[in-house]
Amino acid sequence: MHGYQIMKLLEARFHGVYTPSPGSVYPTLRSLLRERCVAVAGTEGRTVYRITGAGRLLIRRREKEIDRRFRAFEAALGPERAALVRELRLLAKVLAPSLRTITPDQAKRLYKAVLDMRGRVMKILTT
Repeated sequence: MHGYQIMKLLEARFHGVYTPSPGSVYPTLRSLLRERCVAVAGTEGRTVYRITGAGRLLIRRREKEIDRRFRAFEAALGPERAALVRELRLLAKVLAPSLRTITPDQAKRLYKAVLDMRGRVMKILTT
């Protein structure tokens, strides 16, 4: 992803409660680049960052800290909203590793399930 995409991903992950600025994202990316946790490639005039093996190892080592921060974030939301966020994160964890291997039929069925879920969520939010 390029820097702007990373900022938008972080904003979405924190449900708009935290919006990272270029002043926080780009210095972090430079630091991760120095540590060889990300690699860069230029495409269409933009610098695209991708995680390296060293970056994945860093994440595994820092998983407890990351989970602690998310628990603090969830505690600020309250137990009901935290449970919702937790389930959405678990759903993403289930789907993410499979995205490259999902068959076209599975993709169609998952797409339909997501559309159905979105419709049901919208109905709940508007009643």
